Amino acid sequence: MRDTGALEEIKKSPYSLEYYDSSWELEYMKELENDDNVTKWTKNHGIRIPYFTEDNQFRTYNPDFLVEYTNGEIELVEMKGGHLLNNPNTRKKMEYAKKWCKARGIKYRIYSKYQ
Repeated sequence: MRDTGALEEIKKSPYSLEYYDSSWELEYMKELENDDNVTKWTKNHGIRIPYFTEDNQFRTYNPDFLVEYTNGEIELVEMKGGHLLNNPNTRKKMEYAKKWCKARGIKYRIYSKYQ
């Protein structure tokens, strides 16, 4: 069962609340709020990365978090269960996301509980 809901009374998001799709995301959102190295973050960033699946079907991918750090670095973070890391379409998403981020000077990170 997945826990979903909204985190309210946040200071580092441009929004008054942010929705989470799991208890794991909620935990990470709280970590971002309390991390002195994070200046701002959001899940509601509107970034859609185009990619092609293993079957050559066009799709778009919405990474979970956009995070900006005090040193000016910007990072896209994808929360992914370890059991999905070797899925062919997950690997395609990661491949295209890394290229998209590199072209824009943004870091890309997969955050997995099972890594």
